[in-house]
Amino acid sequence: MRRPNKRPGMVRSFTFSLPLLLAWLLSPQPADAGNWPSVPLPEHAQGELVSSHMVHNNVPMRVSRFHTGMSPAQVIGFYQRHWKGQAKVTEFGDRQIIAYQQGGHFITLDVRGGSSGSQVQLGITELLGREPGHAPGHGFPQPERSQVISDTRYHDNPGRTIALESPQSTYQAWEWYRARLQQQGWKDDGQHRCSVMAVQCQAGYQRGSEVLSMTFNRAAQHTEIVANQMRR
Repeated sequence: MRRPNKRPGMVRSFTFSLPLLLAWLLSPQPADAGNWPSVPLPEHAQGELVSSHMVHNNVPMRVSRFHTGMSPAQVIGFYQRHWKGQAKVTEFGDRQIIAYQQGGHFITLDVRGGSSGSQVQLGITELLGREPGHAPGHGFPQPERSQVISDTRYHDNPGRTIALESPQSTYQAWEWYRARLQQQGWKDDGQHRCSVMAVQCQAGYQRGSEVLSMTFNRAAQHTEIVANQMRR
């Protein structure tokens, strides 16, 4: 999965183990799924909240991260003791993924580091009792034959980040959005241009209190598009 670009002035990057997560998303949802569970941090850990409530590809979740002087093995031991050995630990490249289901939520801790300490990203995902009513990217214009890679909505600070791929050239995609967005009432901020041979372009639009910034980057057989929408 490709990572969405950062929204201007805000950190919105995160990772989680997609194979582990997908296996749980359509599990039956217990009655207490609406309350986010509390996950303890190791003593002296320094952390920050990334998002208290976001919806990634139609799945409600919250994300935080922290640093601890513990090694990855010690972090795993801490959580295995807390969850009485019921957590699943999987090696994923240079990371260790701790996964645990608690009621109507699935908890993952993405642990990386060494003997000097660990960086941990904590994700709590609400398990869905049924498939979402609409596909990721719903309501956002998409060129023909394009594919939505990710769609993330932020509820604690309203905004949305969409990443997609289009078979169009960079210029064709840039022009397509310029025409389509203007039809929908968006105004070009006039700060960006895109040439026919360009492999990278940017665009900016405004509609009332809404601001939309876009990047277009040519890859081997497609153009990667990231759109960041937020309110001023």
